[in-house]
Amino acid sequence: MKHGLVYLVVSSALLISASARAQPAPTFQKGDPKELADVVEVTWTAKGQAGLIATTGNSRTTTITAGANATRKSKDNKFDATLAGAFARASTRTASDADGSGAIDADELSSTSATSAKNLALTLRYDRYLRPLDALYVAALGAIDEPAGKEFQGGGQLGYSRGVYVSKPHEVLAEIGYDLSYLRLAAGSSSTIHSLRAFVGYKGAIREDTTVEASIEGLFNGNEITFGTRRAAAFEGTRLNGTIGVTTTLSSKLSLGASFAAKFDNFPAPLAAIGPVAFAADFAPAADKLDTITKVSLIVTLL
Repeated sequence: MKHGLVYLVVSSALLISASARAQPAPTFQKGDPKELADVVEVTWTAKGQAGLIATTGNSRTTTITAGANATRKSKDNKFDATLAGAFARASTRTASDADGSGAIDADELSSTSATSAKNLALTLRYDRYLRPLDALYVAALGAIDEPAGKEFQGGGQLGYSRGVYVSKPHEVLAEIGYDLSYLRLAAGSSSTIHSLRAFVGYKGAIREDTTVEASIEGLFNGNEITFGTRRAAAFEGTRLNGTIGVTTTLSSKLSLGASFAAKFDNFPAPLAAIGPVAFAADFAPAADKLDTITKVSLIVTLL
């Protein structure tokens, strides 16, 4: 077994708009379609990332992000495992004029804590190369995302992957397949979604030391989805996941990466109760349709 490079990534800046849905943003899965042609023995590569932002005193916030990826390659075979998670919590001062005096007394000043991100996702994927540009893939996925109303989401994918354009240093990959998602709601029952999956990814170099990756994934439901009294007919519960990232090599040990990911769900899950008091019987708010993540990371090569 030949071990590849192991990376430690420390996030230098992180902006989360809404609570990022737990399923990892789609990535360029295949890489160079001829990358396995010269593989004689099994090879491994692995990388990890972690970020922490914490403030105390007048501003009290905690934001933690973490992720890891491992890849195993052998002749005509490739296996990927990806783990990603985020947690964010903040405390803010609140004031309530409980006695109606028109002024805030000492006992009417308090603080409120809320969790804005709490998610974790695991993806396992296997590619079997039929020819250098053609492969069949199967994947297993599991995730939790409480702020988005998803207590658990799991399922699988299978389909066909094709390198549609390969000319160094540019590559374009397209995939078509089937997605099965089982969703257990934080507020309500469970649902099973059968979807058509389409994916397009690009990877290329704009300079010798700078690479760009971009991709978009579409999941188009084929069955009706029901969340309480809300219903989405076929193709009304479309989910879109997109990402773009740029990585620049600073030295043999350091790289700088920046990425932006957007996740759109046209039929979001209902929100769970916020605090100890339940929503009114005729009020069932839904999660936001769009989540985004912007991240800047410093990549340190250890081995």
